[in-house]
Amino acid sequence: MKFKTKLLILNCMPLVVFAAISLMLGLIQFRSSLYLEKEGNLKSTALAALTLYSSHGYGDYNLKSDGNVWRGMNFNISEKTSIVDDLKKQTGVDITFFFDNKAVMTSILDEENNRSIGMTADYTIQFHTLKQGSQLWCKEIFINGKNCQAYVIPIRQESDDSIIGALMASQSAEQFNITINKYILTTVVSMFLILFTVFFFIRWHVDWFYQKFSEVKDKSRQDLLTGLLNKLSFEDEVKKIISHKKENEISVLFILDFDYFKNVNDNFGHQVGDEALKEFSKILLRAFRTKDIIGRIGGDEFMVYMPEMEESFLERADEIAQEILRELYKVKLGEAEHFSCSIGIGIDEENYKFQQLYELADKALYRAKENGRACFVRLSSKD
Repeated sequence: MKFKTKLLILNCMPLVVFAAISLMLGLIQFRSSLYLEKEGNLKSTALAALTLYSSHGYGDYNLKSDGNVWRGMNFNISEKTSIVDDLKKQTGVDITFFFDNKAVMTSILDEENNRSIGMTADYTIQFHTLKQGSQLWCKEIFINGKNCQAYVIPIRQESDDSIIGALMASQSAEQFNITINKYILTTVVSMFLILFTVFFFIRWHVDWFYQKFSEVKDKSRQDLLTGLLNKLSFEDEVKKIISHKKENEISVLFILDFDYFKNVNDNFGHQVGDEALKEFSKILLRAFRTKDIIGRIGGDEFMVYMPEMEESFLERADEIAQEILRELYKVKLGEAEHFSCSIGIGIDEENYKFQQLYELADKALYRAKENGRACFVRLSSKD
């Protein structure tokens, strides 16, 4: 995986994780707040309905033979009672009155559009409300096969406070689920748009950073004076090429050393010496192929690695060396002129490692200096 891709992933991953956690927590919080709101709404409606019932009659509730529930002698609760319909019109909430565990009055309609009289209370209502007298909030309860939410309160006798039934305020969960789905859709779309925008900002930033990083990296690989590869970068590049070198493939290493460069600095100044090195680097760039690796190894020492050489082209190494010597001799910098260098050429025909090839070229360079400098010597690994 490329460094740029890794950088983009590393920058985006925390954002994606944060967005996912935020979305999850937001959804949980939203659902929780909706449930609390629904619970409060259904509870207040149930209590209001019970208050209305209580205000119409006095005394205990009694189930008569006609199926109606009477309270004292003043008020009966039956399927004809209009209170449930009035409440549903005002609140959109269904009201059901259970005597024991049977619905004796309700605004809930069955599939044939009739009141669901005789509907049995859910087991949880029977256990928690009818037996234990607890108020009950049901996030999910099935009424006539439909998923609903409901709040249930016990109905107690006035005389002994015993539980004789329950009052249930209920509403279909369909609208609740629609609200949840709308929220999820809106949130996901909004989050996607935000992530999309931030992603492109991060990508732009990564591109900018990578460009700057590449510039700094390139500069760290280069010799600041000549623009050629520095010693470390040169060796890394050459070793990389040698590691992938085909068997019996011929390669050439040049080591070039300025002659009497200290005298140039002492007699003409370091500025002239620097200009001489720059001119020398330009000569090398013109003389060698674009795929050849050129580097400044030390103060006045340079190296050039020529990979993928054919045996018929080996004489070209000699021609290049002669061309370099001629071109360098032509350089004139103020009063300084007629520069020269010594060149050692190592020919690898036996799959040498870098250090072996370097030692071979260095040996050739030493012989060139022994021969009076301003010349080149070529040695082969087969010599």
